[in-house]
Amino acid sequence: MKTEQSMTLKDWILTIVLLFLPIVNIVMLIIWATDKQDPRNTFSKAYLIVSAGAIALVFTIYMLLFFLFLMIGIFAA
Repeated sequence: MKTEQSMTLKDWILTIVLLFLPIVNIVMLIIWATDKQDPRNTFSKAYLIVSAGAIALVFTIYMLLFFLFLMIGIFAA
């Protein structure tokens, strides 16, 4: 039977504060995602997947806008 650890309010506040820090958030998400015993494991995996999808979507939109502007001649020299 699987036993899960519960997190206190203090643990969740610390988690949110760590996710506000620019480089620390990625490092901590990777650490939590790879640690099977951590109760933040599933949250970290989901957060990384959604973040990667958002970054890919924004990158795609920027590339489409760049090529659209290139086609209509805004970036022409």
